[in-house]
Amino acid sequence: MILKHKSKFIMKNKCKNCGKCCIETEMILSQQDIDLIIRKALNQYNKNNFVFKNSNGHFQLKNLEGRCVFYNLKSNICRIYEFRPQGCRFYPLIYDFQTENCVFDNDCPRTQLFYEKNADLKKNCKKLKIFLKNQLKIEISEISEN
Repeated sequence: MILKHKSKFIMKNKCKNCGKCCIETEMILSQQDIDLIIRKALNQYNKNNFVFKNSNGHFQLKNLEGRCVFYNLKSNICRIYEFRPQGCRFYPLIYDFQTENCVFDNDCPRTQLFYEKNADLKKNCKKLKIFLKNQLKIEISEISEN
């Protein structure tokens, strides 16, 4: 099932024709992410089509043939890009629990194209930490802008 994209929602050039982040994704979803996908996709998907509960008890995106269930291999775009999960919006910024800080995911070949201003990086790191704590109920260290 392919959702039609309005031109303003096509993936930005920094992601277009890549999809590395969609390979064997382990993206955690909040209940808000799930509800948004169902609502914006006009009920074309039900929860069981795209999410499962992982061993940690978190909702996680399913993979289909080694890729995120929403990745369209023929067009190299996300079928739900305009209402993709919050974790996908933060990406390639991720939270490293060992260093207790935000870092760029090494799997992304284009990290230099994201968060070009240090202030944006700090702001989004803080938002990521708040998302983890408030929506995913994951305990993290202090929520600073680092």
